[in-house]
Amino acid sequence: MPAPTPEEVDGNVPPDPTQIPEAPPEEEYWQRYNKRLEFPIATVTVFLIHLIIAAIFTVYMLGYFDKPRDKSGVPVSLVPDMGGLDDEGTGSAGSGGIQDPLKEAKSSSLEEQLKVLPDLSQLPVIKDNIKESLKYDNEGNIPVSDFNAAAYSTLDKSLMDKMLGVGAKKGAGSGAGSGDDGSKGTGPGGTGANSSRARSLRWVMRFRTNSAEDYFEQLKAMRAVILVPIPPENKQCHYFRNLGNLSDRKVASDSEVGNLNGLIRFSDTRAESVRGMCDVLGVKENAKVFFAYFPKEMSDEISRKESGYRNRRPEDIEETIFRVIVRGGSYEIMVDDQTAKK
Repeated sequence: MPAPTPEEVDGNVPPDPTQIPEAPPEEEYWQRYNKRLEFPIATVTVFLIHLIIAAIFTVYMLGYFDKPRDKSGVPVSLVPDMGGLDDEGTGSAGSGGIQDPLKEAKSSSLEEQLKVLPDLSQLPVIKDNIKESLKYDNEGNIPVSDFNAAAYSTLDKSLMDKMLGVGAKKGAGSGAGSGDDGSKGTGPGGTGANSSRARSLRWVMRFRTNSAEDYFEQLKAMRAVILVPIPPENKQCHYFRNLGNLSDRKVASDSEVGNLNGLIRFSDTRAESVRGMCDVLGVKENAKVFFAYFPKEMSDEISRKESGYRNRRPEDIEETIFRVIVRGGSYEIMVDDQTAKK
């Protein structure tokens, strides 16, 4: 056995160059990424972010399903590109002490219809006369709009009664009733505030038009038929039952006037509008008013909008003013204003 070398005796044995030294043990995953607490901080941060997102979502969903719904009637207004509710399209002014042109134009347009009366003080008398006629059918207490009263005031009493369906009793069962003269009646449908007659007396319609031709085209798109009372007696009417063919015109018979009683109608007595419409229709007489009648299905649609405007019952409404917009051959009717019974 060879004697130990001096290095071995001292314990300083040089490493064997042929041997690979042992490496230190490999660090655990959490040790490698946790020298500065990176791992726990990242874990807690991700957890908190998810917790905050979940809390926000939960609060939103609880608020969405639990919040009360506003079911009150909401007034409907025109879309902005129509230029406001007034005929001139000026829109509404802002604050600052300046008068609102929208309200002024609306009021001006409606007041123009009353100019057919020589004296506005006649209105109460005219309304009383209309209601007196309707007492025969137990509807003498239904409201009459000022503007509709003005229109009927231009008519002979006999024509007014025919257009209002006075005395045209409704039949019981499938048959029509008989009027005072023994003829078959075509009385207005419904009863009280829901009858076609009551609706037509409290409803006022306004169109936004650029010309008489445009006005006519809008009425045609709504499939209206038109009656133009013939002056000066105003006992008979020109009858236009097909606005697509103006040659299909005649003087309306009593039965034809009566057959229109179940339809919703509106009147226009504004001098410029009436004259323009008569020019388009080819009416030579200087008429003071015309009446347009609309299909039955339109009545229920308008009635729903009237009741939904302020959630009022028909019997609680004195007058409703509608705005009619016709575009692209289709129409939309919106409540413009409403007056409750006092």
